[in-house]
Amino acid sequence: MKKHKLYLIPTPISKRKKNLALPEHTLEITKKLNCFIVEKPQTTQSFLQWIKHPTPPYKMTMRVLNKKTPDQEIYSFLKLLEDQDVGLMSEAGAPGVADPGAKLVKLAHDNGIEVIPLVGPSSILMALMASGMNGQSFAFQGYLSLNDKKRIQELSELEQESSQKNQTQIFMETPHRNEQLFELLLNKLRPSTRLCVACNITQKDEFIQSKTVHHWKQNDKPDLQKKPCLFLIYSGS
Repeated sequence: MKKHKLYLIPTPISKRKKNLALPEHTLEITKKLNCFIVEKPQTTQSFLQWIKHPTPPYKMTMRVLNKKTPDQEIYSFLKLLEDQDVGLMSEAGAPGVADPGAKLVKLAHDNGIEVIPLVGPSSILMALMASGMNGQSFAFQGYLSLNDKKRIQELSELEQESSQKNQTQIFMETPHRNEQLFELLLNKLRPSTRLCVACNITQKDEFIQSKTVHHWKQNDKPDLQKKPCLFLIYSGS
């Protein structure tokens, strides 16, 4: 049985008329594929229309892989790769990174299917690049706990780990809770700890600033409400 390739296709983080993030090679490969496994079909269809994919939607095969997709259904996606190359897409940014698509990537490796990551934007790496923090040692923590007590404990542990390992700690929050998390960071972190806020990356109102907690407290607070944000802290030497 011939095994086809699984392409990991990054998509733009923000909606812009001009293509500022995807190289031509990524677009070329995507336009040759007619089968996609996606986090959100509506977003994918809009993206494919934006890049002027030559195949009409009714001739494409599209399957959904999100956090609610059962493992058995994900396993069934391997059958698609028996007939053709398949593209995996997240709702935004890099598939498989803070994304349920990682489960399919693991299955592909376990079944001897070639996995090919294509070049494109990753908000996590872009935030790290712009933070001025340690890019030699860093950890992405995803979302912190919703429980206030646990969240405060997690922040204390991350700050301590950053200091001990000289490591940048990266985490995120749902847009409508950004400002509450930002206030918590200012109130619970040490004044000397560096905090970077990276908001609306690649959009026209992109906001990325990095300074100590002490200096954040001396300045006007940014408007983070309902905007995708990443937070980075660093308390190393």
